[in-house]
Amino acid sequence: MYRINKHAFFGTMVLALFVGCTSGKTDKADQTRIQVTELNTYKDYVDSDKVLLGMPVRLKYDGNDQHLFIQDLPKWGITEVDDSSTVVHQYGQRGRGPGEIQMLNDFFFNDNHLFIIDGGQYFVHKYSREDGKHISSLDYAELRTKRKTVPDGPPPPPMPLNDNNNQPFVTLNETVLIPSHFGEAYLYKAVNWQGEKIADIAAIPESCTISEDEDAARSALKNKEVPAKDQCLAFPVNDRANPDEIYIIYSAIPKIEKYDLSGEKLWEREIPDTPEVDTLAIDLATVAKEHPDRRLSAMNVRKYVAGRSNEDGELLLMTYTNLVTRFAPRRPLWIHKFDAEGELVERMKLGSGEDLNPYVGMDFERERILVSPHMGAEVREYEY
Repeated sequence: MYRINKHAFFGTMVLALFVGCTSGKTDKADQTRIQVTELNTYKDYVDSDKVLLGMPVRLKYDGNDQHLFIQDLPKWGITEVDDSSTVVHQYGQRGRGPGEIQMLNDFFFNDNHLFIIDGGQYFVHKYSREDGKHISSLDYAELRTKRKTVPDGPPPPPMPLNDNNNQPFVTLNETVLIPSHFGEAYLYKAVNWQGEKIADIAAIPESCTISEDEDAARSALKNKEVPAKDQCLAFPVNDRANPDEIYIIYSAIPKIEKYDLSGEKLWEREIPDTPEVDTLAIDLATVAKEHPDRRLSAMNVRKYVAGRSNEDGELLLMTYTNLVTRFAPRRPLWIHKFDAEGELVERMKLGSGEDLNPYVGMDFERERILVSPHMGAEVREYEY
């Protein structure tokens, strides 16, 4: 076990003075050196004598009852544990029966229920947090907006396990967001548990295309630009301060938008450049230049891959680490903190001898980050 020491260093806060007349305030900040907090030490969070883990990949923490939810690949379900490593409930298992899972893409919870996205069967499964039992399932296969290019075809295959972009999502008030997969005018269609449409969420950027040829994608990557096919890669994040509102994070641009669940856009912010995010674009540019025979049009640009929010509506976004980008170097996990208005206020870097999964659990009250190593069988606790 490791003793926790926090090492933080502070960058200089830069104030930009605008010269000349402007017609309004810009929503994009200049490159900045916002405060950096470096976390280099940790301790084990889960007691391996009580909970045997195989390969935890996604972690989410409930600060209300101080329970951690673990997606452990070999278990084909979600394990809920308390802070003493006692198993509270196990949700789901492999199979094709009621509440059973073929492909666990993601999971969500509120005070009463836990939801599992089963991309193999196109189900959203709903379970009781009181006893862990399955309640019902929403079949979202027919709710998905079909591609205009394939009007009568089946739904497209589910995204890989490690990608949150354009996946089904469940909000805190149990509204389900169904992704359009770029087939229509909006990224998501909001429906209730009966599958009835409530609203359209997030207009698809005009610069986005469904597909892009190899030459165009390679040219964009060489110039450290985002290919058109990646312009609308996005994922939602619940606002825990406002259960009827969500953030939409454009993972490749990157950009933050805020919506209410009636579909009204509340605000938009462009995220300022930072060295750790800019290195990801440099990596892809290097790959495009040094591997001319490699097909790059299928390689998605990702800068942010996951997010969490606290009770004050502050947003924390996890950066991409090149875990599944071939030929590119691995990168440390960074977590960027934004205030409730989308302004970047802090950057945290997690030190580790191994690659870390970016789908972390955040204990905001006790200021802890719970994270699992890539391909590892443990959960670590960093204090910040």
